[in-house]
Amino acid sequence: MKTNLLTTLLLLASIISYSQIIEPTRYNLDSLHNPTNKQNYKYIRVVENYKNQPNLFIFTEYYRSGKINMKAISSRKEKPYFQGPRLDYYENGNKKQESNYIDNNLNGKQLEWYENGEIKSEKEISWDADNKNPIIKIVHFWNKDKQQTVIDGNGQYEEDDENIYEKGPIKLGKREGVWEGKNLKENFSFSEIYNDGKFISGISTDKDNNKHPYKVLMEKASHTKGMRDFYSFIGRNYRTPNIQGLKGKIYITFIVDTDGSLSNFKILRDLGHGTGQEAIRVLKKAEKWTPGKARGINTKVLYSLPISITTSSGSSNYYPNQEPTFESEMLRNTNPHW
Repeated sequence: MKTNLLTTLLLLASIISYSQIIEPTRYNLDSLHNPTNKQNYKYIRVVENYKNQPNLFIFTEYYRSGKINMKAISSRKEKPYFQGPRLDYYENGNKKQESNYIDNNLNGKQLEWYENGEIKSEKEISWDADNKNPIIKIVHFWNKDKQQTVIDGNGQYEEDDENIYEKGPIKLGKREGVWEGKNLKENFSFSEIYNDGKFISGISTDKDNNKHPYKVLMEKASHTKGMRDFYSFIGRNYRTPNIQGLKGKIYITFIVDTDGSLSNFKILRDLGHGTGQEAIRVLKKAEKWTPGKARGINTKVLYSLPISITTSSGSSNYYPNQEPTFESEMLRNTNPHW
């Protein structure tokens, strides 16, 4: 399947009229894989053409130590738009995950390994275009003691990482019945009910033993008047420097706190001339948002906001990105776009 997909992509690339062979390009990335010009970057990304194909690109990312972190094929060079196989690695060099993508969505078999190199799981993933979510079926699973507890889509599954622990039954590859877990970072426990892989309801218990029932696993933080109003606010208040020919993107991250206030503003990359500080000035004037929720409990949510700037002959135009990049610590590794 991977071979057929790659062959198709290569044929498509050969008939696209616009093409470009690029020199290998390096970017420094932060912990969310956003470009940054800060010295405390976490990853290094190198982008180059795939076998001299003008419209396919190899994205290779490295840890600061120089060890490989990820390698994948993208049909865009500016940012990842994955097509075909993707390989992820632990910093010790062992393979972490092997996945496949179609049009930047996880699709097909996914294999996972523990950091010591032992097999962890085999999953089948398809894309739900209506709900814009991956559909994940667990085929096989081995716990850290090398015991296989899910066989041919049936058994007991558990997930245990630095942020969350959860376990429950798998039936025909899907979650079924009661699942129990704990958010280790935010210090709350939860119990959930699933039917044929679909989440039905849950209840969380916080550190003070308060109960929080919920019908939705994740609720994104949102501007109280809508995102269109938020972009309009930035457009009205952002003052682009009067520098002829200034063009490019700045990247700002900020936290939407549990009370909806915006904080922890960071400039990942700017164009100089105070462009990053100006974005922070405007964001500090913004109204409170409706806070995000994870399993019924208000949670901090991190947003990354790219802002495109173009100036010409002393005039300036502001072009906000259509949607800020939504990232949440609660999503863990379920977000295929980082």
